[in-house]
Amino acid sequence: MSALTVAKHRSNLEKLRAETEEGITALEVSYDELDPEEVASDVGAGEDEGGSEGDLTRFERDRIRARIGEERAFLELIDAAMERTKTKKWKNCTRCGEPIGDARLEALPATDLCVTCKANRGAW
Repeated sequence: MSALTVAKHRSNLEKLRAETEEGITALEVSYDELDPEEVASDVGAGEDEGGSEGDLTRFERDRIRARIGEERAFLELIDAAMERTKTKKWKNCTRCGEPIGDARLEALPATDLCVTCKANRGAW
């Protein structure tokens, strides 16, 4: 396998960013389709039957909203990785300074930690 170049890494990050943005858009559409006002007026199972359909819709909207937040946070990680590509140390771990490794960067383009630091993250 050839060495990972900065151009290839940027391309991987751009692709990852585009996929993440598409995922956010799809989640936002799903979120908007679950109109809590519409479901609240539906006749569903009562509380004595395990909850109403409105309860499930609110739960699903909360789950989607949390996922959107996670995906937006991931965009920030991607952007930070893109900024790192502007430096000579873009292949180095931000914690210990050792090389991250081309295979890891190709598999996880937004990562900023080597395998060792990732495994020891709880110890820091």
